[in-house]
Amino acid sequence: MTLDILPIFDTHTKHHYVSSGATSTTDNTTTFTSATIYQPQTTTSSNKPNVNCLLNGYMLNHELRFIRKIGAGTYGLIYLVENIYTKQQFAAKMVLEQPLLKQKQQQQQSHHGHKGESSMNKQIISQEFYQYFLNNSMPQPRNLDLNYLRDNGHDCPFLTEISLHLKVHQHPNIATIHQVLNIEDFAIIILMDHFEQGDLFTNIIDRQIFTNNSHRKVPRTDFETQLLMKNAMLQLIEAIEYCHENNIYHCDLKPENIMVRYNPYYVRPTINNNNNNGEDDLCYANSIIDYNELHLVLIDFGLAMDSATICCNSCRGSSFYMAPERTTNYNTHRLINQLIDMNQYESIEINGTTVTKSNCKYLPTLAGDIWSLGVLFINITCSRNPWPIASFDNNQNNEVFKNYMLNNNKAVLSKILPISSQFNRLLDRIFKLNPNDRIDLPTLYKEVIRCDFFKDDHYYYAQHQHHHNHNQINNAYNHYQKQPNQARPTANQQLYTPPETTTYNSYASDMEEDEISDDEFYSDEEDEDIEEYEEEEEEYFGNEQQQQQQVTTVNGNFGQVKGTCYYDTKTKTTTYIKPPAAYTLETPSQSVEYC
Repeated sequence: MTLDILPIFDTHTKHHYVSSGATSTTDNTTTFTSATIYQPQTTTSSNKPNVNCLLNGYMLNHELRFIRKIGAGTYGLIYLVENIYTKQQFAAKMVLEQPLLKQKQQQQQSHHGHKGESSMNKQIISQEFYQYFLNNSMPQPRNLDLNYLRDNGHDCPFLTEISLHLKVHQHPNIATIHQVLNIEDFAIIILMDHFEQGDLFTNIIDRQIFTNNSHRKVPRTDFETQLLMKNAMLQLIEAIEYCHENNIYHCDLKPENIMVRYNPYYVRPTINNNNNNGEDDLCYANSIIDYNELHLVLIDFGLAMDSATICCNSCRGSSFYMAPERTTNYNTHRLINQLIDMNQYESIEINGTTVTKSNCKYLPTLAGDIWSLGVLFINITCSRNPWPIASFDNNQNNEVFKNYMLNNNKAVLSKILPISSQFNRLLDRIFKLNPNDRIDLPTLYKEVIRCDFFKDDHYYYAQHQHHHNHNQINNAYNHYQKQPNQARPTANQQLYTPPETTTYNSYASDMEEDEISDDEFYSDEEDEDIEEYEEEEEEYFGNEQQQQQQVTTVNGNFGQVKGTCYYDTKTKTTTYIKPPAAYTLETPSQSVEYC
């Protein structure tokens, strides 16, 4: 660690922690309890070396012991650690100091080239940490002052992630940082809450928390299932809104970056949404959000920013969840320029940077997080992704996205996903090509509360769109709840989607789509009257005989699922793609950053 960040060290705690690892007696004095410090064996019973470079059993410091490896990334490891005195457990994110990591990478690349670079990085990191703790049986990492890190860490690139995270970690839906430890000239270790049930990706696919009722004596009703989904969505919106209020933008929202605590046996108190006295939606929202049932926590601020605008040539995020302005340079793409007036966006000149058409425009950073929320909402409700990447490139296998955006076929999502037209309309307000046109967070919050994700009721929708009258909405909603349940396909338990895109021709594609017409793109009218709404519905879903959807049932362990299909408004043909096993999203998405 360089000398310029030495003031960050907490000089009040030198080589031990005053309160950690201690027990409080009745006379309010603090005493340390005894604990057996386990010394791991460097070889197995067969005298074989620790080929996996696991740290299980090694001591992080005089009171924290490594329990097991939780995960590994391109830049660090995550281990479960336990306080040997209090038995409190933490997730320890361990990141090698960048100069050391780059040095080791260059050494490896000189021998092996760039093949398997991500896997090679993980191997380097595991080996370096293993060798360090093998040679240091009782390390003494320094405890860094969190307040100083929060206020000044942004000046050091190596500490930017921690600094931004600390500015918002007080929120209940953002992971709390308990300690930051520094192993000088080697690594930074961040201690956060441990979530035993894992991330949202695992809980959607493996635990199936939004669809699996097998653990419940009385299966959830459709209404209770939607409450659980709304519980998740509203918590995510609150987390992003809190970040926005503190000028922090996550830029890498995805299920792998959301940790979960879920109680499958929890029974909610009865929720009455009959507000005859005009009670505000927030009262109902407070009854929807229930941490005893489900608690979501946002992690990984590695790509986060504190700038309200982002350059038009920046690619930042994970492909499934990135907004189109993160995959395509809006200012140089000719088709985008025909659809969006780029003069509405600010041009910024940065000292020392040559200003060109490809880097002069700056777009709202928050709009990218709002787009990612829309994809996450589809994950939560349908266990699927709408497209592999929001890009106009021809080689990205993303016909659904291009058909949705460029052919103005907004019905395509309701054709390939078991969602209501009301939810489809809400997604349309999120998935706007122009970032300035996307729904704002407070409005999104209210719309999620009111939305029925799976059932259609035109009267309910029209009242909601035209008057926003809470009593009328509730009356229509309660009337509809009494109707017989409509059969709908069981949500697929995998995030079916075309395969993850792992390579890019460029981080901001300038490819042109000359053959695609932009005569009809978006309708900006959001509050049409009932007559206009019915006319739009006819155009929206088209003639049923012309647009009859070809849906195939895929039999397997995941129930009935729809295949990927899209409707071409020009040729009036429907293409159906049965998702092969290779299309199943079985591994977490990798984050990318190109600036």
